[in-house]
Amino acid sequence: MSIDKKVREWQEAGLLDEATGLRLVDYEHKRRAASEQHDHKPPVLVIVGSILLALSLFSFVAANWQAIPDLLKIGLFLLFMVGFYVFAERVRLKTPRYVTLLRVLGFVFFIATMAVIFTTYNLSGQLTLLFWIIFAMAVLHRILYEHVIFSMITAIAAFLAITNSFESIGLILIGIALIVTWVWFHFVDESLDRTFAWLTFYGLLIIFGQYIDYEGRLWPLWSLVILHVLLLFYRKQAAWQASYLFTAAVLSIGYLINVTESWLSQRPPSVIEATLLSVALVAVYLIHRRNDLLWVSFLAVIPFALFEDSGVLLAIIIEVIALAYLIRQDVTRQPTIFAFIYFLIVQMTIYFIYVWDRLDISLFFLIGALIVFALSLALWWRNRTRGDVTT
Repeated sequence: MSIDKKVREWQEAGLLDEATGLRLVDYEHKRRAASEQHDHKPPVLVIVGSILLALSLFSFVAANWQAIPDLLKIGLFLLFMVGFYVFAERVRLKTPRYVTLLRVLGFVFFIATMAVIFTTYNLSGQLTLLFWIIFAMAVLHRILYEHVIFSMITAIAAFLAITNSFESIGLILIGIALIVTWVWFHFVDESLDRTFAWLTFYGLLIIFGQYIDYEGRLWPLWSLVILHVLLLFYRKQAAWQASYLFTAAVLSIGYLINVTESWLSQRPPSVIEATLLSVALVAVYLIHRRNDLLWVSFLAVIPFALFEDSGVLLAIIIEVIALAYLIRQDVTRQPTIFAFIYFLIVQMTIYFIYVWDRLDISLFFLIGALIVFALSLALWWRNRTRGDVTT
């Protein structure tokens, strides 16, 4: 039933006076007109025609790219970039579902513009700078527009910038990159972003170690110690802080794999450096008194274990730590899935490095299965005696 008939019915029933009825009808007609205008969608043929027109323009530009003046090339991409951003702001209130897509397209054309500038002016040797400019722009997008898609774009940009910076990067650029990463870490209070930013910090510290020509093999551990400074200022428990434990697990596997390789055995650490690093790792736990950092502090054994060239001592220590961590997670009612995965990875690493030529793989898996089964049985029996399980 239309609003006009409804109002007349209410007026005849004495529920509305004539003036109120007229205002109500006028309001409903205006509201419906605005709604129809808001929900209006362009015809399919218009969409198809727009796509074909865009493709024809791009094809024309691509075919005549060499003949186009350099400034016109840059101006063309700048025009598209600005156009997408302006269009996004104009439709922000009317059709907000398209705003993020338009902003992403604007960011894509920013990358294209920078690429054209670098290729036009023969700056191909400065690709490291290009990647860090893109990273800084991505951080700005994440702060301004607060959408998770820009978190992923920023993480990808950070990864590309880090991986392309090991050969050619200066101290000034490292400093700027650290500042931009801190801006991302500080102003975006989301665990996902802070985890990515933390990993970017770690990558920059690794690059800094290469820049200062650090010849030892313990810089990854020193970088982990340095990053604990963040915990002094960001004390609130959050998911990003699990990055310390994850990185410690990866480093333990990495040292276990490479302990017998030349890059470690040819340059063993000095006793002084090993002592200082071990003290620093233990001090980190004593300062913060957190359970997850207790397991990070166990990395203190690695510097001294590297003095034993065969790697057997390090393998035994990491094996014991992995098993103890798994048991501790179960005892304290914490999730055991990641502890169990780490335990299995340690077993496989030890097998392929130390047991591959000495023991058949089927026998190794049989022994591993018996160990895991015995461990599971022991944990089940302990839980049963505490009344946590029923039989």
